[in-house]
Amino acid sequence: MERTADYTIQGFIYQFNKTLLEILNDKDDSMISIEGIVEDIEVKTPLVTKAIQCKYHEASGKFQLSTVYKPILQMMDHYYENTTSRIEYRLYAHFPSENSGTEIKLTEEQVKKIFESTDKKYRKLIEKLKGKVDIALFLERFTLEFGLPLTNLIEDVKEALCSNDLPKDSIDELFYPNAIQIIADLSIIHDSDLRKIKNSKLIKDLLHIRKTAVTRWTRSLKTLDIILKTKKKQLNSNLAKNSRLRYFLVSESSVDNFDEEIVTFITDYLNKYHFKEVHDKTPIFCLDCSEEIFHSIRIRLHRKNIKFNDGLVTDTFFDKTKFSLDPVRTKIGKSLYTEFFLKLKRYDNNILEIFNENKCDDFFVFMGNVPKELDLQDINLEQVDLNEIKQIRYIMGMSESYE
Repeated sequence: MERTADYTIQGFIYQFNKTLLEILNDKDDSMISIEGIVEDIEVKTPLVTKAIQCKYHEASGKFQLSTVYKPILQMMDHYYENTTSRIEYRLYAHFPSENSGTEIKLTEEQVKKIFESTDKKYRKLIEKLKGKVDIALFLERFTLEFGLPLTNLIEDVKEALCSNDLPKDSIDELFYPNAIQIIADLSIIHDSDLRKIKNSKLIKDLLHIRKTAVTRWTRSLKTLDIILKTKKKQLNSNLAKNSRLRYFLVSESSVDNFDEEIVTFITDYLNKYHFKEVHDKTPIFCLDCSEEIFHSIRIRLHRKNIKFNDGLVTDTFFDKTKFSLDPVRTKIGKSLYTEFFLKLKRYDNNILEIFNENKCDDFFVFMGNVPKELDLQDINLEQVDLNEIKQIRYIMGMSESYE
């Protein structure tokens, strides 16, 4: 199951890279749609529209036409519904057994064989098209091209980024991962009119980005080591400052072994960044987890003698005023006494109000999506979607390795 999921993710990464390559190599500044009319990529020019569907079959053995019946039928169906439109259909499919760059023109006999398939997945399309679509005219517009291996495709994308005058020394750690994320973000937009981008817009957006995207997509890239090292350097510029108010939002659904790791993570953060007299801003840790787990975390922090303010007057009654109070801090001899070391809250509407009313300097969001209710104006947002605590520790400067 895990291997299947990995192949699925790599399939999306393959599609994103092919999309990027089409955009970066487009010298006409055409409007390019992500997840277009047939799927994946649509390059629209005044004269013709090029519709590309990507398929990544790294785990397949020798190429068999039956493997790509579905995308061929989908494209044929679109052609049948739009016979007067000037559309070229291209299936870009990677199979390890085939030479990349090789193009195949299907024959009418091969298409008729597709129509003879008894696979239930294709029944509706076959019944709709068989004997009705002009196969010969469709094949004039259709090409099957065997695609590059993912590694080679990525190298072509990086070269194309350089060819678009982006600084070469920042390709791996900044421009490439952020370009992948831009395509990923576009692909999930519901409104098809908003899933469009031109070469000029992509390059302009990339030049304005100064932070490396660390998301479910970029953490799947082969350049992850470079990405994490770069992110660690970027975070260090503010983490090295003593007097910074920091908020943390961590979700149990986004972090593996959340229950087992979170108490140690909080403790290690305090030991690293909140133990000196000059560390005068009390961090807030907001945990998006079940009540049962949150209750357990409170007990375990207490047992480790980590004093916290959770704003609770009773086990269930939360007092916003109490939570907002700063700790009493005083020097006793050479030792620093602090009433509590952090504020701890389970994620809910109360904490969102507190976040918006009392702005922090740095907001760390360790989850896939930032809550829309948050007012992030004048805040340094650091959204990091890493599912392994050891990787989060590393980029936060709390450990020297993430292995």
